[in-house]
Amino acid sequence: MGIYSIVLAVVMLLSMLSTMALVLFSRRGANTLEILISVCIMMSNAGYFVLSCSRNLQEAVLANSLCYVGGVFLPLLIVYILIDYSDSKVPTWFSVVILVLNIAVFISTLLTDRIPLFYSSVKFVPGDPSMLIKEPGSIYYIRYIILAVEVGLAAFFTILTYLGKRSASFRLMMTYAGSLFGVVIVYLARRIFDIKYDLIPFFYLICTLMLDYVVARSTIYNVNLSVQEKIDELSTFGYLAFDKQFRFVGSNSVSEKFFPEIKNARIDSKIIAKDYALKDLLKWVASNAKESAEKKQVQGKFTRAITINDKSPTERRFLECEMSFIHFGLQNHVSGYLVELTDVTEQHNMIETMSWKGESLKREAEKQAKRAKSMQMSTILGMAAMIESRDNSTGGHINRTSECVALFVNHLRTLDDYNMSESYWDAVINAAPLHDLGKITVDDAILRKPSGLTDDEYEQMKKHAENGAKIMNKVLEDVDDKEFVSVATNVAHYHHEKYNGTGYPDRLRGENIPFEARIMALADVFDALASRRYYKEPMSYDEAFEIIRQELGHHFDPHLGRIFISLKQDIIILYESFESTDYAR
Repeated sequence: MGIYSIVLAVVMLLSMLSTMALVLFSRRGANTLEILISVCIMMSNAGYFVLSCSRNLQEAVLANSLCYVGGVFLPLLIVYILIDYSDSKVPTWFSVVILVLNIAVFISTLLTDRIPLFYSSVKFVPGDPSMLIKEPGSIYYIRYIILAVEVGLAAFFTILTYLGKRSASFRLMMTYAGSLFGVVIVYLARRIFDIKYDLIPFFYLICTLMLDYVVARSTIYNVNLSVQEKIDELSTFGYLAFDKQFRFVGSNSVSEKFFPEIKNARIDSKIIAKDYALKDLLKWVASNAKESAEKKQVQGKFTRAITINDKSPTERRFLECEMSFIHFGLQNHVSGYLVELTDVTEQHNMIETMSWKGESLKREAEKQAKRAKSMQMSTILGMAAMIESRDNSTGGHINRTSECVALFVNHLRTLDDYNMSESYWDAVINAAPLHDLGKITVDDAILRKPSGLTDDEYEQMKKHAENGAKIMNKVLEDVDDKEFVSVATNVAHYHHEKYNGTGYPDRLRGENIPFEARIMALADVFDALASRRYYKEPMSYDEAFEIIRQELGHHFDPHLGRIFISLKQDIIILYESFESTDYAR
């Protein structure tokens, strides 16, 4: 084995190590396409090594086919990574056609010595390195056409992302696209200058090392992963899952802290518990499962309290247990049961310690209730922000409309025109950020479409108002402040109704539109007019207020609208304060 073969062996081993490293990273960052790219490169480099030290024609043909694993499939995989990065889609038929063509090309390389389609003839030349002398066949030139299409697609989607999408890293996209262009250039350079030694394996190695770096780097952009890890780290909730036959299927680390025996439990087997508290818990779950099966119950929750380590007062923990159903399929068939364990030891000890301090206990309970409500509101506002981050047309819409509603409502408080309670005005302000919550049900292809919507797509978009009300009722069902629940639901449901009855979803007219929804409509439409969208530039403030004035009695409540217009200068000052922030219009 000559020096060139030894170098290729080192390159092959480094490619293997790189692929193994990427698989290890995959739990945090690498996706399937990136792993496939690394595997293709590894197989190709193995092919180049075997080809360099082949002893006969059959070995050389097989090794040459391995080389083409990268040459055939690598460009296609890179194209689909770029499509994914740009949030674009290609027709299914196109994906099927180009995949079938690539597979056909690869099969033709495997059968080179039997069916002379990819190469019209091949000749084996032993040596250091061993080589194949090949005469191109018809499919060889078809491969050039396919490669040209793939390179064109890579350039198209890279440019598309640069011009449009701002949430994707253009630098990472250029890394992938540049790798593809580089491979093509190295390949053509060898053909043009008739270089004896193939440089592709070395460039492939550079590409796979860059891929490891890109995957490690991409975890920085994976906000969802970082947030989820932080949630898991701070969580105080334990979870146990069982299938329909009450066999153990999984748990999280918190539940294992409560019941150490679970660490040794075997998946898909029933837990054999020795601890009394765990035995009691499992017996309770089994009893509920049997009872619900007899009643054919598929919805609902079961709750109870249990105490663990009750023989040791210093280690004793109090748990609240909630059992619910796990569903599968469109018919909501019960496929298992989920048990949530909440550690309420601190609350329990607090109540015991402070039971004699009635008033103090009441104040603490109120504080805990406010904190719970605050946490719930933070969760809902987080959902609203997540919706806005999915909608590539609205920018800081939620923040601007919320501040505008607050300004408007605080002015209405000072007037005698409307006799509303302070709690009502507070509810309207707090509900404003949630008005577009229903957009969580809108398909990404519609919500993030970079051009105008079709009639059918617009009808789907309009459903967000009704769906928002349903989600609001579900999310807020346990909130004690029913006034806020009602206001928030109305704002989400009716902020697209028009005063003349031509709005949606229920075509309400005049005073039949909830008052809070009429307030929201003014701020919502004004922001849409005065802000940049994918289909228009922002209007001037004068133009926006003029349209509001023209629509009084048609789109908007005339009396409320005149009050809104009277605040023109204050609203302009508010919007100008956003200019140096992320919420600029």
